[in-house]
Amino acid sequence: MKFYCPLGIAVALTCGLLQGQTSAPGMHTWTSTDGRKIEAAFVAMESEGVKIRMANGSTFTVPLERLTEADQTFAKSQGTPSASTPATASEAGTPAASKTWPRTVSLDEKPAVTVVKEDAETHQFIYRSPHYEFQCDSKLGANVVREFGRMFEATWLINCMLPLDLKPQPERLREIFLARLFTSKADYLKAGGVQGSAGVYMTSEKALMVPLSSLGVQMVGSRVSLAESAARDNATLIHEITHQMMNHWMGMLPTWYVEGSAEYVCMLDYNSNGRFNLIGLNRQLQNFTGARGGGGKGFTMIDLEELMTIEYERWSAALGEGGFANENYGSSCLLTYYFYHVDDKGDAAHIIAWLREVESAKSDEAVAAATKKHLLRDRSYAQLSEDVKKGLRKEGIDVSFFPSGKNGPVSSAK
Repeated sequence: MKFYCPLGIAVALTCGLLQGQTSAPGMHTWTSTDGRKIEAAFVAMESEGVKIRMANGSTFTVPLERLTEADQTFAKSQGTPSASTPATASEAGTPAASKTWPRTVSLDEKPAVTVVKEDAETHQFIYRSPHYEFQCDSKLGANVVREFGRMFEATWLINCMLPLDLKPQPERLREIFLARLFTSKADYLKAGGVQGSAGVYMTSEKALMVPLSSLGVQMVGSRVSLAESAARDNATLIHEITHQMMNHWMGMLPTWYVEGSAEYVCMLDYNSNGRFNLIGLNRQLQNFTGARGGGGKGFTMIDLEELMTIEYERWSAALGEGGFANENYGSSCLLTYYFYHVDDKGDAAHIIAWLREVESAKSDEAVAAATKKHLLRDRSYAQLSEDVKKGLRKEGIDVSFFPSGKNGPVSSAK
């Protein structure tokens, strides 16, 4: 079955994708004249054949004569949509953002996994789930990837469905998100991983770097076995996966929200079956602040003007050994939670409006103006601090604030 498709897709397709699987809504199982099957949505009839779209959003054209008569008839019956008609969420394989805050977000089933390449000589083993490519230096097998792949796919799903409309998409020139997996922790660190971390998103590599131990995967001799990964590792990875989902926002968003939005997602109750629970958010927030603040329901936040204007370099400089990681990350999450669930009517309307304006902002000054317009709304930072304190008290958190300068003077980051 010959496909006119982008480089990188053809390899996966020739592996005989999705044999015998039930089509998802908006998708169709296409069968070639030699019996191979793929699942994709119809896009349009073209002179070269049938244009279809895979679940990861990639499109390509199949020559009509290479399809069974039944599929040729099906394609012709779909007609040719107008070029101005946008793809629906189901056609593109991406669910539309929810209009209201969801109570739960979960995968319907374990993600389908395709073995793309297994080469023992070069130690190159490549596997794909619907939205991720996993590159490893050890053979894992599709069943192992399917188990830990649920976390990646579920985190993709929740970032799609939150009413923030973040529109997760792979990095520029990539067709699918990439995770590089390392059997050896030493190799992970050599490749740029951080000592003591469960994983890290590296914008320079356009990839999430993860040691296998963080995924509940361990090597027993030359064989791979599954073990339970720590809840802490899950939270760290969900944080880093969320960074990758928001890669196209990184250059526009202030540091506090880049980190706060990722902390918010990893704060949520996550079930290893691929389910995020958003019921009882105040309880989840209390658990989070207890862990970040050393127990109890009290938390001392970074001064809000310092937090909301801090540069990434200054933030990073304050996170070293003996630094203020708990204070910075905890404060960013609490402030994000406030704007999502407490501010004004508690419907996130103001931060959603802020995101829409930031999305098209051309400068730091434009982002600052949007912050003043939508988040501060004629409030001074002192007034906002009082509102945050009162609002979070209703959520069961007693907030106080450090004096300005917890992250060091501004000049120290220059």
